[in-house]
Amino acid sequence: MGLFSRFRNENKARDKPRVRVFDRGKVTSITRPRADVTLQGHEAIYAAVTRIANTVASIPVHVYKGRERQDTHPLEKLLNLSPNPSMSAYIFKQTMEAFRNTEGMAYALIIRDGLGEITRLDVLDPTRVRPLIERDSREIWYDITLEGKTYPIPGYMVLALKHMSANGISGIRPLDVLRGSLDYDAEVKEISLNQLDGINHGVMLEVPGQALDETRKAQIVADFLDAYESSGQRVLVLEGGIKATTFNQSPVDAQLMDVERITRNRVATVYNLPPHMLGDYSDTSFSTAEQQMQEFLQLTVIPIVQQWEDELNRKLLSDADYKAGYRFRFDTDSLIRADMGAMANKYQMAIRGGWMRMNEVREREGLPPDPNGDELMCARDIIPLRIMVEHPELLLTGVSAKATKEGTHEYILELHP
Repeated sequence: MGLFSRFRNENKARDKPRVRVFDRGKVTSITRPRADVTLQGHEAIYAAVTRIANTVASIPVHVYKGRERQDTHPLEKLLNLSPNPSMSAYIFKQTMEAFRNTEGMAYALIIRDGLGEITRLDVLDPTRVRPLIERDSREIWYDITLEGKTYPIPGYMVLALKHMSANGISGIRPLDVLRGSLDYDAEVKEISLNQLDGINHGVMLEVPGQALDETRKAQIVADFLDAYESSGQRVLVLEGGIKATTFNQSPVDAQLMDVERITRNRVATVYNLPPHMLGDYSDTSFSTAEQQMQEFLQLTVIPIVQQWEDELNRKLLSDADYKAGYRFRFDTDSLIRADMGAMANKYQMAIRGGWMRMNEVREREGLPPDPNGDELMCARDIIPLRIMVEHPELLLTGVSAKATKEGTHEYILELHP
C-alpha cells in the first residue's frame, strides 16, 4: 500500500464515528469535593462564589503575538473549546474559580504528549494537593493524592491559582476568614427559631362599648374559634362591632433580618463584591449600583484575570513562544460589550483621541474593514492627521503638524507660543 493510499484510509477511519464499549471495571465513581458541601451550606457564600466564577468563566481568553490574535495556535482551541474530555472551557474556568473562592486554591494538572505538547488540563481537588518547597532551589513541588497514591509533581506541571496569600504559595480560605460570622449567624438563627417555636401567633378581639365579665369573654372567644375553625375560610364576618387584630413576633423577625443583612455584608466584604450583588439594596440606588459594578470589574475581576494571565503565560507557553512575544490575554472588553452606550463612548473617545483606528474598532465588533479606516484620526471634526499636515490652514493658530517619520501615517502636533 502506498503512502497516499494509507493516508486516505486513515482519514476515512477518522471520519467514521468511534464506538467504545463501556467497561464498568475501568470506571471510577464521581465523589463530591468539600467545596460542594460548602456552597450548599450558606446561600450568601453560594451567591458570592457564583457571581465571581460565572463572571470569570464568561470572559474569553486568547493567544496573542504582539497585537495580533493567533487563532491557529493549539492552545487557543484548548482554552476556548475543551481543556479536558469532561469539561468545556466555560465549566473549566468556573470550576477553578469555585475551588479558588472556597478552598483558597485551585489546581489543574498540565498533561503533555510524547512531544511535549500540551493536550489537556485536568482540574484537581485542592484538598488532595499539598504544596512543598525545595530547600536549595526554592522550587515549588506538589504532593498530589490520586486513588490513594501520592505523587510528587514539579510546579511547572501544575496551574495554581490562589486567593489572598501571605506567603505567595498557599491561598487563604475565605471561609476561614468568615468562620466567626457564619457561626454567629447560625447561633442567632437557632435561638430565634426556638423563640418562634415557643410562641403562638394570636388574635385580639375588641368589643366596643361593653363591660364584659369572664363568662361573656369566654363565650365570645369560643364563638370566634368555632366560626373560624368550622368555616374553612381565612375571612370571617364579625357581628356586633367586634374587631379582630392579629399580633405576631416582629422583634424576632427583625432580629433575624438584621443578622442576615450583616452576614451578607461581611460575605460581600471578604469576596470584594458590592452588597447589591448579594441581595442587599438598602443603600443602593441605580446610579450607585452602576458605579459599584464598575468598581467590581476594576477591583475584583481585573486582578483575578491578571493572575490567570500570569499563570497561563508562565506554565503553558514555551520559552521560545514567550521570547517570540506570545501572550495569553482575557478579552475583558466583553464584560462591557453588553452596555452599548459604554462601548460606544469608549470607541468614540479612542477614535477622536487618535489612539485607535476605525478598522481596529470594526475588527473588535466583528465587522469587515473599511477602505479608509486604517488612519489615525483627530477631532476637528474627525479627519486624518495627514490632512492636517497637507493643509495647515485647517489648524488653529499656533499649532503645526508634522510626520514622525517620512512615508508613515504617524504625526505629532506641536504648539507654538
